[in-house]
Amino acid sequence: MNEATPSPLASLLVTARDALLERWAQRLLHDPEVPSAQRLSRPALEDNFPVLIERIVQRLERMAANQDGGKPEHSQSEDVGVAHARHRFAAQYTIAEALRELRHFRGAVLDICDEHRSALTIGEARVLHATIDESMEIAASEIEGMAVRRFEHVMAIVAHDLRAPLQVITGHATLLKEGLALGASDCAIVGAALERSSKQMVRLIEDLGLASELELGHLSIQRRSVDARSIVQNVIEQLRYIANRKSITLATTMPEQPVLAVCDPERIEQALGNIVSNAIHFTPRAGQIRIDLKASLKQAMFRVLDSGPGIAPEHREHVFHPFWKGSSTRRTGMGLGLAIARGIVEAHGGTIFVTSPPGSGAVFCFTISLEADEAPSESIEIGSR
Repeated sequence: MNEATPSPLASLLVTARDALLERWAQRLLHDPEVPSAQRLSRPALEDNFPVLIERIVQRLERMAANQDGGKPEHSQSEDVGVAHARHRFAAQYTIAEALRELRHFRGAVLDICDEHRSALTIGEARVLHATIDESMEIAASEIEGMAVRRFEHVMAIVAHDLRAPLQVITGHATLLKEGLALGASDCAIVGAALERSSKQMVRLIEDLGLASELELGHLSIQRRSVDARSIVQNVIEQLRYIANRKSITLATTMPEQPVLAVCDPERIEQALGNIVSNAIHFTPRAGQIRIDLKASLKQAMFRVLDSGPGIAPEHREHVFHPFWKGSSTRRTGMGLGLAIARGIVEAHGGTIFVTSPPGSGAVFCFTISLEADEAPSESIEIGSR
Protein backbone atom coordinates (compact mmCIF):
# COMPACT_ATOMS: atom_id res chain seq x y z
CA MET A 1 0.00 0.00 0.00
CA ASN A 2 1.46 3.36 -1.02
CA GLU A 3 2.05 5.94 1.69
CA ALA A 4 -0.38 8.84 1.44
CA THR A 5 0.99 12.09 0.09
CA PRO A 6 1.08 14.72 2.86
CA SER A 7 -1.51 17.46 2.57
CA PRO A 8 -0.01 20.70 1.21
CA LEU A 9 -1.51 22.56 4.16
CA ALA A 10 -0.03 20.06 6.63
CA SER A 11 3.41 20.52 5.07
CA LEU A 12 3.03 24.30 5.18
CA LEU A 13 1.97 24.30 8.85
CA VAL A 14 5.04 22.26 9.75
CA THR A 15 7.57 24.27 7.73
CA ALA A 16 6.11 27.72 8.50
CA ARG A 17 5.51 27.31 12.23
CA ASP A 18 7.59 30.29 13.31
CA ALA A 19 5.99 32.54 10.71
CA LEU A 20 2.53 31.33 11.70
CA LEU A 21 3.14 32.00 15.40
CA GLU A 22 4.42 35.48 14.58
CA ARG A 23 1.40 36.16 12.37
CA TRP A 24 -0.94 34.99 15.16
CA ALA A 25 0.71 37.29 17.67
CA GLN A 26 0.63 40.21 15.23
CA ARG A 27 -3.09 39.78 14.55
CA LEU A 28 -3.78 40.01 18.29
CA LEU A 29 -1.42 42.97 18.66
CA HIS A 30 -3.29 44.99 16.04
CA ASP A 31 -6.81 44.06 17.16
CA PRO A 32 -8.17 47.16 18.97
CA GLU A 33 -10.75 45.04 20.81
CA VAL A 34 -8.08 42.89 22.45
CA PRO A 35 -6.98 44.13 25.92
CA SER A 36 -3.39 45.37 26.02
CA ALA A 37 -2.32 42.65 28.47
CA GLN A 38 -3.62 39.93 26.15
CA ARG A 39 -1.74 41.39 23.19
CA LEU A 40 1.49 41.00 25.14
CA SER A 41 0.81 37.44 26.36
CA ARG A 42 2.79 35.68 23.64
CA PRO A 43 4.15 32.94 26.00
CA ALA A 44 0.59 31.64 26.39
CA LEU A 45 0.20 31.48 22.62
CA GLU A 46 3.46 29.56 22.40
CA ASP A 47 2.24 27.08 25.02
CA ASN A 48 -0.94 26.19 23.12
CA PHE A 49 0.49 26.58 19.63
CA PRO A 50 2.25 23.17 19.17
CA VAL A 51 -0.76 21.13 20.25
CA LEU A 52 -3.13 23.10 18.05
CA ILE A 53 -0.86 22.63 15.03
CA GLU A 54 -0.46 18.93 15.80
CA ARG A 55 -4.20 18.30 15.88
CA ILE A 56 -4.78 20.03 12.55
CA VAL A 57 -1.86 18.21 10.91
CA GLN A 58 -3.10 14.83 12.21
CA ARG A 59 -6.52 15.46 10.72
CA LEU A 60 -5.06 16.55 7.42
CA GLU A 61 -2.90 13.42 7.29
CA ARG A 62 -5.90 11.17 7.95
CA MET A 63 -7.84 13.03 5.31
CA ALA A 64 -4.99 12.53 2.82
CA ALA A 65 -5.01 8.83 3.64
CA ASN A 66 -8.81 8.78 3.20
CA GLN A 67 -9.26 7.50 6.75
CA ASP A 68 -11.86 10.03 7.77
CA GLY A 69 -12.42 12.17 4.69
CA GLY A 70 -11.86 15.27 6.78
CA LYS A 71 -14.94 14.63 8.90
CA PRO A 72 -15.05 16.28 12.31
CA GLU A 73 -13.67 14.10 15.09
CA HIS A 74 -14.55 15.64 18.40
CA SER A 75 -11.97 13.85 20.54
CA GLN A 76 -9.07 15.00 18.39
CA SER A 77 -9.49 18.65 19.33
CA GLU A 78 -10.86 18.24 22.84
CA ASP A 79 -7.57 18.67 24.68
CA VAL A 80 -6.79 21.72 22.54
CA GLY A 81 -9.96 23.55 23.53
CA VAL A 82 -9.80 22.52 27.18
CA ALA A 83 -6.11 23.39 27.55
CA HIS A 84 -6.67 26.76 25.91
CA ALA A 85 -9.74 27.47 28.02
CA ARG A 86 -8.09 26.56 31.31
CA HIS A 87 -4.99 28.56 30.52
CA ARG A 88 -6.99 31.65 29.61
CA PHE A 89 -9.48 31.34 32.47
CA ALA A 90 -6.58 31.13 34.94
CA ALA A 91 -5.30 34.40 33.45
CA GLN A 92 -8.73 35.99 34.02
CA TYR A 93 -9.68 36.21 30.34
CA THR A 94 -13.34 36.26 29.38
CA ILE A 95 -14.94 33.70 27.09
CA ALA A 96 -15.02 36.25 24.27
CA GLU A 97 -11.30 36.99 24.65
CA ALA A 98 -10.34 33.31 24.60
CA LEU A 99 -12.45 32.61 21.52
CA ARG A 100 -11.12 35.69 19.74
CA GLU A 101 -7.64 34.20 20.01
CA LEU A 102 -8.77 31.01 18.30
CA ARG A 103 -10.46 32.99 15.55
CA HIS A 104 -7.24 34.93 15.02
CA PHE A 105 -5.37 31.63 14.75
CA ARG A 106 -7.62 30.59 11.88
CA GLY A 107 -7.04 33.97 10.25
CA ALA A 108 -3.26 33.57 10.73
CA VAL A 109 -3.35 30.22 8.89
CA LEU A 110 -5.25 31.80 6.00
CA ASP A 111 -2.74 34.68 5.96
CA ILE A 112 0.20 32.28 5.74
CA CYS A 113 -1.47 30.35 2.95
CA ASP A 114 -1.99 33.58 1.04
CA GLU A 115 1.58 34.71 1.59
CA HIS A 116 2.91 31.39 0.30
CA ARG A 117 0.41 31.40 -2.55
CA SER A 118 -0.92 28.09 -1.30
CA ALA A 119 -4.64 27.74 -2.03
CA LEU A 120 -6.61 25.53 0.36
CA THR A 121 -8.44 22.55 -1.08
CA ILE A 122 -12.06 22.07 -0.05
CA GLY A 123 -11.04 19.20 2.23
CA GLU A 124 -8.26 21.18 3.88
CA ALA A 125 -10.53 24.16 4.47
CA ARG A 126 -13.13 21.88 6.03
CA VAL A 127 -10.56 20.31 8.36
CA LEU A 128 -9.19 23.71 9.39
CA HIS A 129 -12.58 25.23 10.14
CA ALA A 130 -13.92 22.09 11.85
CA THR A 131 -10.93 21.81 14.17
CA ILE A 132 -10.99 25.48 15.18
CA ASP A 133 -14.79 25.55 15.55
CA GLU A 134 -14.71 22.51 17.83
CA SER A 135 -11.89 24.00 19.90
CA MET A 136 -13.91 27.21 20.30
CA GLU A 137 -17.03 25.31 21.29
CA ILE A 138 -15.19 23.24 23.88
CA ALA A 139 -13.28 26.25 25.19
CA ALA A 140 -16.55 28.14 25.71
CA SER A 141 -18.13 25.18 27.51
CA GLU A 142 -15.09 24.67 29.71
CA ILE A 143 -14.87 28.34 30.70
CA GLU A 144 -18.59 28.47 31.50
CA GLY A 145 -18.19 25.48 33.81
CA MET A 146 -15.19 27.02 35.54
CA ALA A 147 -17.04 30.33 35.87
CA VAL A 148 -19.85 28.58 37.75
CA ARG A 149 -17.36 26.91 40.09
CA ARG A 150 -15.56 30.20 40.66
CA PHE A 151 -18.86 31.94 41.44
CA GLU A 152 -19.58 29.34 44.12
CA HIS A 153 -16.07 29.85 45.50
CA VAL A 154 -16.52 33.63 45.52
CA MET A 155 -19.82 33.38 47.36
CA ALA A 156 -18.17 31.26 50.04
CA ILE A 157 -15.43 33.89 50.45
CA VAL A 158 -17.93 36.73 50.60
CA ALA A 159 -19.98 34.92 53.24
CA HIS A 160 -16.84 34.29 55.29
CA ASP A 161 -15.55 37.86 55.09
CA LEU A 162 -18.91 39.46 55.87
CA ARG A 163 -19.52 37.21 58.86
CA ALA A 164 -16.95 38.89 61.15
CA PRO A 165 -18.13 42.51 60.79
CA LEU A 166 -21.75 41.40 60.94
CA GLN A 167 -21.11 39.59 64.22
CA VAL A 168 -19.53 42.74 65.67
CA ILE A 169 -22.48 44.88 64.57
CA THR A 170 -25.00 42.34 65.85
CA GLY A 171 -23.26 42.02 69.22
CA HIS A 172 -23.09 45.75 69.85
CA ALA A 173 -26.62 46.27 68.57
CA THR A 174 -27.78 43.76 71.18
CA LEU A 175 -26.09 45.77 73.92
CA LEU A 176 -27.87 48.90 72.77
CA LYS A 177 -31.19 47.10 72.42
CA GLU A 178 -31.01 45.73 75.95
CA GLY A 179 -30.52 49.27 77.17
CA LEU A 180 -27.43 48.57 79.20
CA ALA A 181 -26.03 51.63 80.90
CA LEU A 182 -22.92 52.71 79.09
CA GLY A 183 -20.49 55.38 80.12
CA ALA A 184 -19.05 57.92 77.74
CA SER A 185 -15.90 55.85 77.18
CA ASP A 186 -17.92 52.67 76.55
CA CYS A 187 -20.15 54.50 74.08
CA ALA A 188 -17.06 55.70 72.23
CA ILE A 189 -15.73 52.12 72.05
CA VAL A 190 -19.05 50.76 70.78
CA GLY A 191 -19.40 53.57 68.24
CA ALA A 192 -15.86 53.02 66.94
CA ALA A 193 -16.46 49.27 66.60
CA LEU A 194 -19.71 49.81 64.71
CA GLU A 195 -18.09 52.37 62.41
CA ARG A 196 -15.08 50.15 61.74
CA SER A 197 -17.21 47.11 60.95
CA SER A 198 -19.60 49.04 58.70
CA LYS A 199 -16.67 50.54 56.77
CA GLN A 200 -15.19 47.07 56.36
CA MET A 201 -18.47 45.82 54.88
CA VAL A 202 -18.75 48.83 52.56
CA ARG A 203 -15.18 48.25 51.32
CA LEU A 204 -15.91 44.58 50.62
CA ILE A 205 -19.01 45.47 48.64
CA GLU A 206 -17.26 48.26 46.75
CA ASP A 207 -14.35 45.96 45.85
CA LEU A 208 -16.76 43.34 44.54
CA GLY A 209 -18.52 45.93 42.42
CA LEU A 210 -15.26 47.32 41.06
CA ALA A 211 -13.95 43.83 40.28
CA SER A 212 -17.15 43.12 38.36
CA GLU A 213 -16.81 46.36 36.37
CA LEU A 214 -13.23 45.48 35.48
CA GLU A 215 -14.12 41.96 34.38
CA LEU A 216 -16.91 43.27 32.17
CA GLY A 217 -14.75 46.06 30.80
CA HIS A 218 -17.15 48.73 32.11
CA LEU A 219 -14.76 50.65 34.37
CA SER A 220 -15.18 54.40 33.97
CA ILE A 221 -11.86 56.22 33.52
CA GLN A 222 -11.79 60.05 33.69
CA ARG A 223 -8.36 61.02 32.38
CA ARG A 224 -6.79 64.38 33.02
CA SER A 225 -3.33 65.83 33.48
CA VAL A 226 -2.05 65.43 37.04
CA ASP A 227 1.28 65.58 38.84
CA ALA A 228 1.92 61.92 39.65
CA ARG A 229 3.90 62.97 42.73
CA SER A 230 0.64 64.03 44.40
CA ILE A 231 -0.69 60.48 43.96
CA VAL A 232 2.28 59.07 45.89
CA GLN A 233 1.97 61.72 48.60
CA ASN A 234 -1.77 61.09 49.04
CA VAL A 235 -1.26 57.33 49.40
CA ILE A 236 1.44 57.82 52.02
CA GLU A 237 -0.78 60.15 54.02
CA GLN A 238 -3.71 57.74 53.82
CA LEU A 239 -1.67 54.73 54.98
CA ARG A 240 0.74 56.41 57.38
CA TYR A 241 -1.36 55.51 60.45
CA ILE A 242 -1.61 51.83 59.51
CA ALA A 243 2.15 51.66 58.85
CA ASN A 244 2.95 53.40 62.14
CA ARG A 245 0.94 50.79 64.07
CA LYS A 246 3.55 48.25 62.91
CA SER A 247 6.47 50.70 63.22
CA ILE A 248 6.98 50.39 59.47
CA THR A 249 8.95 53.15 57.75
CA LEU A 250 7.46 54.55 54.55
CA ALA A 251 9.97 56.27 52.28
CA THR A 252 9.80 57.59 48.75
CA THR A 253 12.05 58.82 45.97
CA MET A 254 10.47 61.21 43.47
CA PRO A 255 11.64 63.70 40.82
CA GLU A 256 12.09 67.29 41.95
CA GLN A 257 10.06 68.58 39.01
CA PRO A 258 6.36 67.76 38.33
CA VAL A 259 5.69 64.43 36.62
CA LEU A 260 2.67 65.27 34.49
CA ALA A 261 0.78 62.07 33.78
CA VAL A 262 -2.46 61.59 31.87
CA CYS A 263 -4.70 59.37 34.01
CA ASP A 264 -7.65 59.13 36.35
CA PRO A 265 -5.82 60.17 39.54
CA GLU A 266 -8.43 58.69 41.91
CA ARG A 267 -8.21 55.31 40.18
CA ILE A 268 -4.40 55.29 40.07
CA GLU A 269 -4.34 56.37 43.70
CA GLN A 270 -6.53 53.38 44.51
CA ALA A 271 -4.26 51.03 42.56
CA LEU A 272 -1.13 52.31 44.31
CA GLY A 273 -2.91 52.27 47.67
CA ASN A 274 -3.90 48.63 47.22
CA ILE A 275 -0.30 47.67 46.45
CA VAL A 276 1.09 49.59 49.43
CA SER A 277 -1.60 48.16 51.74
CA ASN A 278 -0.60 44.69 50.61
CA ALA A 279 3.04 45.53 51.33
CA ILE A 280 2.19 46.78 54.82
CA HIS A 281 0.32 43.58 55.58
CA PHE A 282 3.23 41.32 54.67
CA THR A 283 6.05 43.50 55.99
CA PRO A 284 7.12 42.55 59.54
CA ARG A 285 7.17 45.03 62.40
CA ALA A 286 9.87 47.73 62.13
CA GLY A 287 10.24 46.90 58.44
CA GLN A 288 10.60 49.27 55.52
CA ILE A 289 8.57 50.07 52.42
CA ARG A 290 9.82 52.32 49.63
CA ILE A 291 7.55 53.95 47.06
CA ASP A 292 9.48 55.22 44.06
CA LEU A 293 8.30 57.33 41.15
CA LYS A 294 10.35 57.65 37.98
CA ALA A 295 9.73 59.34 34.65
CA SER A 296 11.32 57.88 31.54
CA LEU A 297 10.53 58.18 27.86
CA LYS A 298 6.75 58.49 27.68
CA GLN A 299 5.88 56.71 30.92
CA ALA A 300 5.74 57.27 34.65
CA MET A 301 6.72 54.21 36.66
CA PHE A 302 5.52 53.57 40.22
CA ARG A 303 7.54 51.04 42.20
CA VAL A 304 6.77 49.63 45.67
CA LEU A 305 9.54 47.70 47.45
CA ASP A 306 8.95 46.01 50.81
CA SER A 307 11.11 44.11 53.31
CA GLY A 308 8.64 41.27 53.70
CA PRO A 309 9.15 37.55 53.05
CA GLY A 310 8.86 37.91 49.29
CA ILE A 311 6.77 35.82 46.89
CA ALA A 312 7.64 32.29 45.81
CA PRO A 313 8.31 31.93 42.06
CA GLU A 314 5.36 29.57 41.59
CA HIS A 315 3.02 32.14 43.14
CA ARG A 316 4.02 35.27 41.23
CA GLU A 317 1.87 34.60 38.18
CA HIS A 318 -1.19 34.28 40.44
CA VAL A 319 -0.86 37.32 42.72
CA PHE A 320 -2.94 39.53 40.42
CA HIS A 321 -5.77 37.00 40.09
CA PRO A 322 -9.02 37.80 41.95
CA PHE A 323 -9.65 35.82 45.16
CA TRP A 324 -6.27 34.09 45.02
CA LYS A 325 -4.40 33.42 48.25
CA GLY A 326 -1.00 31.78 48.46
CA SER A 327 -1.94 30.00 51.67
CA SER A 328 -4.49 30.22 54.46
CA THR A 329 -1.87 31.87 56.69
CA ARG A 330 -1.52 34.75 54.21
CA ARG A 331 -5.24 35.34 54.04
CA THR A 332 -6.39 38.93 54.27
CA GLY A 333 -9.72 40.13 52.91
CA MET A 334 -11.09 38.67 49.69
CA GLY A 335 -7.90 38.86 47.70
CA LEU A 336 -9.18 41.57 45.35
CA GLY A 337 -6.72 44.40 46.05
CA LEU A 338 -3.97 43.43 43.62
CA ALA A 339 -6.46 42.22 41.01
CA ILE A 340 -8.18 45.62 41.12
CA ALA A 341 -4.80 47.36 40.87
CA ARG A 342 -3.99 45.35 37.75
CA GLY A 343 -7.37 46.09 36.20
CA ILE A 344 -7.04 49.83 36.80
CA VAL A 345 -3.53 49.98 35.38
CA GLU A 346 -4.44 47.96 32.29
CA ALA A 347 -7.55 50.11 31.77
CA HIS A 348 -5.09 53.02 31.47
CA GLY A 349 -3.08 51.12 28.86
CA GLY A 350 -0.25 50.54 31.35
CA THR A 351 1.54 47.41 32.50
CA ILE A 352 1.96 45.93 35.98
CA PHE A 353 4.30 43.22 37.22
CA VAL A 354 6.01 41.85 40.32
CA THR A 355 9.48 40.55 41.05
CA SER A 356 10.88 39.05 44.21
CA PRO A 357 14.67 38.72 44.33
CA PRO A 358 15.93 35.79 46.45
CA GLY A 359 16.37 36.72 50.08
CA SER A 360 14.47 39.99 49.87
CA GLY A 361 10.91 41.29 49.72
CA ALA A 362 8.57 41.86 46.81
CA VAL A 363 8.85 44.63 44.21
CA PHE A 364 5.64 45.74 42.48
CA CYS A 365 5.88 48.04 39.46
CA PHE A 366 3.35 49.64 37.14
CA THR A 367 3.40 52.30 34.43
CA ILE A 368 1.05 54.98 33.10
CA SER A 369 1.43 57.46 30.25
CA LEU A 370 3.07 60.86 30.61
CA GLU A 371 1.98 64.03 28.88
CA ALA A 372 3.65 64.63 25.51
CA ASP A 373 7.19 65.99 25.77
CA GLU A 374 7.36 65.34 29.50
CA ALA A 375 11.05 64.80 30.26
CA PRO A 376 12.64 62.79 33.09
CA SER A 377 14.21 64.78 35.90
CA GLU A 378 16.42 64.28 38.94
CA SER A 379 15.05 62.58 42.06
CA ILE A 380 14.97 63.49 45.73
CA GLU A 381 14.51 61.15 48.68
CA ILE A 382 11.86 61.64 51.32
CA GLY A 383 11.44 59.63 54.52
CA SER A 384 8.20 59.17 56.45
CA ARG A 385 7.43 57.47 59.74
